[in-house]
Amino acid sequence: MLNTLPLKKLLITAFIAAGAVPCLHAQNPGGYFNQAENLFKTKNYYEASQVFEKYLATEKNSRPRSTPFAIEKKVKGKTNIDPHQEAVYQLAESYRMINDFKKAEKYYKESVGFSEKAYPAARYWYAVTLRANGNYPEALIQITAFLEKYTLMDDLLIGADREMEDLRFIQLQSERVNDQFTLKEMKGKDPASGYALARRGNDSVVFTAIREEKSKTGEKWYMNTLFESLDSENPLMGSKQMDIPTGTGVHDGMATFSHDGKTMFFTRWTKENNQTISVIYMSHFGDDGWSQPVKAPAPLNEDGSNSAQPYLTSDGRYLLFSSDRPGGSGGYDLWVSSLDSSLEPVLVRNLGNVINSGGDEEAPYFHDKTRTLVFSSNGRVGMGGFDIFYAKGNFNLSSWEKPENAGAPMNSSKDDLYYVGTDEDDVWNTGWVSSDRSSECCLALFAVKENNSQYVNGTVVDCKTRQPLSNVVLTVTDLRHPGRVLGTYNADTAGRYAVELHNSAHFKITAARLEYETASMDYNLKTHPGKDSLVNETICLKQIEYPEKEIKKLLKSLEQSSHVGNFAYKEAVLNYYTLDKLDSLAGILKKYPRMVILVEGYTDGIGGVKYNLALARRRVDACIRYLRIKGVPANQLKGKAMGKCCPIAPEKINGKDNPAGREMNRRVEYKVIKH
Repeated sequence: MLNTLPLKKLLITAFIAAGAVPCLHAQNPGGYFNQAENLFKTKNYYEASQVFEKYLATEKNSRPRSTPFAIEKKVKGKTNIDPHQEAVYQLAESYRMINDFKKAEKYYKESVGFSEKAYPAARYWYAVTLRANGNYPEALIQITAFLEKYTLMDDLLIGADREMEDLRFIQLQSERVNDQFTLKEMKGKDPASGYALARRGNDSVVFTAIREEKSKTGEKWYMNTLFESLDSENPLMGSKQMDIPTGTGVHDGMATFSHDGKTMFFTRWTKENNQTISVIYMSHFGDDGWSQPVKAPAPLNEDGSNSAQPYLTSDGRYLLFSSDRPGGSGGYDLWVSSLDSSLEPVLVRNLGNVINSGGDEEAPYFHDKTRTLVFSSNGRVGMGGFDIFYAKGNFNLSSWEKPENAGAPMNSSKDDLYYVGTDEDDVWNTGWVSSDRSSECCLALFAVKENNSQYVNGTVVDCKTRQPLSNVVLTVTDLRHPGRVLGTYNADTAGRYAVELHNSAHFKITAARLEYETASMDYNLKTHPGKDSLVNETICLKQIEYPEKEIKKLLKSLEQSSHVGNFAYKEAVLNYYTLDKLDSLAGILKKYPRMVILVEGYTDGIGGVKYNLALARRRVDACIRYLRIKGVPANQLKGKAMGKCCPIAPEKINGKDNPAGREMNRRVEYKVIKH
């Protein structure tokens, strides 16, 4: 197809980031022109763009072919080449090849005013850059004008027909409400961005990023490498480069891991003679870290062909990958290899022409529970560039449904690749995707959430009377992440409640009310895109019954142990003994929610009345605050500062100070005032 492969684009990105521009000594315009032309011929597009810009900035007049720096080309319609026009067109081409569509659009726009015989593809590529930059109405005008005049049956005509279909698809997407997904770009400091995220076990994620390297002389260049992070909310924060043995000029990207996270397949690529050579490698994790990577055995890699972007299914039985080996449908196809119990490849086969098109299919991902294959393609009708597609099927039967486009906003007019889901039940509920929609050159990582809303409605009643209960507090927690509270709600006077959830298929509702036993229920829902409502079964709460004998026994024990603890001189800090007593008291109060206690604080006799009342209040507050932290409701707790009014031990004996007595008087006590 006419689009460049993202792996190639990533390599170009590295050179762009490095600012690898040829040394430009002062020279005449012709020297710049020839230098840029040679760079363009050798596919050094970024460097060529910089020299073409220099040429256009210094030229004074367009010169005919007979000038010393004109190029000799035998191209129909170019009997007298205008160097200015040639520079403008090749500059547009250079920017397009490095995916800088903004700058490419500027020069293609100028190129459409040149001879159509000399530059027959100018209007086509102008339309492509307009579409890539989001100017869909003008892109439609330009591609229509191109099709009206262009009659050759070649790749340009086929590409123009596809471009027209893409623009019609974009129009349909714009006419609907594109709110099925929410995408949030992830940004970091070092690295600033990443792409192609993969999960390694349950604890970490791995992604590809570009890192800077420097020589001793200060020369800079940039390489793609793998980073690992424990932060599932934003992997770019707190990530570290993986310590994988490598060599000079070697790029690493898109990894996939065995279930235990100790075997890794990944893409390793180099650039030779301006050609990208990509191979699937393997490494194993042991006591000394990652082993020296080795080429994955045949038939995953085939001499003379590229293999890249591996994905290992969760059961370890299949490895998906992209390759341009013979036997495919187009450029890069998706292939699958059966693996034995040691993860050794057994047999490789093409996924077939239902999945593969005449273009490139890349970045495969398989969602096990829904049996959904997700991949990217530039050979099908879509938003432009690479789009995310999906199809359900079965590896054993080699049977796949017709792929569908995931639509906007999952897809954009730029390249969208490397989707991976993070919800084991729903392929789209939450996940990650890589896209260059917000960049002139580079892929960035986006967190994806499907806009699902579940409204769970129900009623809380008394189990015995079946009458609705008000003042019930309902707490919703995530079953997959114990302790994560999704929301707190209150039942109304008729006992009714309504819980709103987003992207939460597994949750627990806990209902609590004073004088009733707490009740909880677990839920496992099948979420659907958009909004959905569920009428929940009635939750009943059982009223707590207090046997008279038990209450009398409890009250008697409380009277015997009403002392809470003592305090240091002038202090209101709870000691370990006091905390232990308060823990026991909290348990009793939560078991009997009708009970109310009065916490009283005392001091010794040193100091004035006002000072000691304030100190006693601080001691009471410290006890009540701790009981509240332990879950005792405020309406069960009363407090009173008593000060130095009521000593229980003499503070002087025979006229001498009695420190032990004063310590006993610095105390907190409680008594039951309601039950």
